[in-house]
Amino acid sequence: MSMIITELPHKEQALFRSALKLYETRQYKKGLKISDQILKKFPNHGETLAVKGMFLTHLDRKDEGYEMIERGLKINPQSVIGWQVYGIVCRNDQKLAQAVKCYEEALKANMDNMQVLRELGTLLMQEGQFARVAE
Repeated sequence: MSMIITELPHKEQALFRSALKLYETRQYKKGLKISDQILKKFPNHGETLAVKGMFLTHLDRKDEGYEMIERGLKINPQSVIGWQVYGIVCRNDQKLAQAVKCYEEALKANMDNMQVLRELGTLLMQEGQFARVAE
């Protein structure tokens, strides 16, 4: 049985950060290749599985992408990045109620994450849940 890895070694951490930057610049195929490169060495790294799923959803492989994200979250259910990725994908697919749940899960793991708070606040406003935004 493979060991579950939550922290990557330095080299793979750098690759992971570069994959996230590739997502921001919409270079999904390159990001997918980097994710696969990390997963060759660490096939049970939940956050990398989730990020790979995010790339897949943007490459018109939505079902496979959602499965990959969910697999990553099963491995590491406390992952802020995993829940945030799931929220982003749900938001992009207009599954706003599910996206709100994902961002709330991310906040359970890290209440001080301003990016998640901002994204959750924006979603709640889009849903007309103004009272919850004030909380």
